[in-house]
Amino acid sequence: MHPFLRLPNLAERRFAYVAACLLLWFAPAQAADPQSPAVAPAPVEGPSMAPSAAREFRDLSEEKIGRIISTKEPSLTDFLSQDNLTYIPLPAFAYNRNESFYVGALMPVLRANPKGEIDDIFAPQYLFNEFVGNSVTLNYYGYRSDTVQYRAIVNYAEKVQKNFDFAYKDLGAGGGRYILGGQANFFKNPFSRFFGIGNAAQLSNESNYTSRETNVNAYIGLNLTPDFSILLTQRFRDVRLENGIIPTLPQTTVKFAATSGVEGAQILGTKLTFLYDTRDSQLTPIKGTYATFSVEFNSNVQHDEPNRWVRFVLDARHLYPHDNDSKVLVVRALFDGVVRTDQSPQRAIPFYELPTLGGETTLRAFGLNRFFSNQAVVFNVEERIRIMQRKFFDHSIDLEVAPTLDVGRVMNLEQRDFTFKDFQVNPGLGIRVMAKPHVVGRLDIAYGKDGGNAFVGLDYPF
Repeated sequence: MHPFLRLPNLAERRFAYVAACLLLWFAPAQAADPQSPAVAPAPVEGPSMAPSAAREFRDLSEEKIGRIISTKEPSLTDFLSQDNLTYIPLPAFAYNRNESFYVGALMPVLRANPKGEIDDIFAPQYLFNEFVGNSVTLNYYGYRSDTVQYRAIVNYAEKVQKNFDFAYKDLGAGGGRYILGGQANFFKNPFSRFFGIGNAAQLSNESNYTSRETNVNAYIGLNLTPDFSILLTQRFRDVRLENGIIPTLPQTTVKFAATSGVEGAQILGTKLTFLYDTRDSQLTPIKGTYATFSVEFNSNVQHDEPNRWVRFVLDARHLYPHDNDSKVLVVRALFDGVVRTDQSPQRAIPFYELPTLGGETTLRAFGLNRFFSNQAVVFNVEERIRIMQRKFFDHSIDLEVAPTLDVGRVMNLEQRDFTFKDFQVNPGLGIRVMAKPHVVGRLDIAYGKDGGNAFVGLDYPF
């Protein structure tokens, strides 16, 4: 798991989707400045990047481009953009397989620096969902540089759902020598799903539960070279399973009562991560290599008897720019596995601590955590194609489309030898809207054996 723990955040994903779509809708109102320099595209994951990932080869703009406004007839820009603030009142609509539809409204407020780059996003929003009722969310994202970022999100729904999430990271602390970061999060997600263990877990076994979790993690790292870093992460995770909110699905605590982890868990983990990163940007890269290898020692301290395991993760990506950098081919391979270090027959690894596939960063045709087992492997390929550039209230907005392909499976190598059979294959298409150099909003649609699915979010999926 990434040092900058990225927990599911429903409010954040909906905000990104609507902001991206509406930015695109408004963008044609102002043509791109033909004199503005070319932009260097697109990020990947933020958390555990070396300072080399933060290197930018050029500014997007040398100075904020002014607007000429008629003194006789005020324009819409006068009301929606004042000084360095831009206000964007928007209708909100979102959908995904696990949660159904959301409708409502939000008001992103963008604060730009003198170069016209977005430094802060404030986004209060209201949404209605048939299962959780009315919900209110306050979103804040800070982008002080390509290496310093933070966020604060507070979400409270009429029924069950709530989320309090605070995070900070500095990948170039101490003049670029150190990496510092942490996150504290409490949430109740009433849409969590469990289908059983294994790659053959059937859709007909779908069950629902509310995941009530408290997560705290902190990490410190040392940048040994501009491209190579070592990080040490300490985490605490408290998990409780409660009744889910979907009336048509059986409760996980009943259908899978004998599965390890249903009784809850308190996890302490210590992880050592080796990071190699030559990408040209942390958030919006177009070239370079990113690779991490981590070893994490975990213990479930809720029980008196030993319940310990070690987790190994290798995550490697490479970006190939071509066609004058207007297209970027991205390939990614992820290998994830756990090994028990105790022989206690009473306790297995809690199912939510097993490697898992499904969701916006692995197999995008499936809901979050669709498949669980002791090992997981996934390969992702996408071609990011820039098709449009626009100026929107002094902000440079790029539109990308990205044909995607996800291929992967979970397995238990203690029970069965590795085979290339039964891999899940998910073709799809992504749409990304970028306010460079810090912000990427995305919509990814994919298809698999369970049917179609869609995810929205901020930042690239990998």
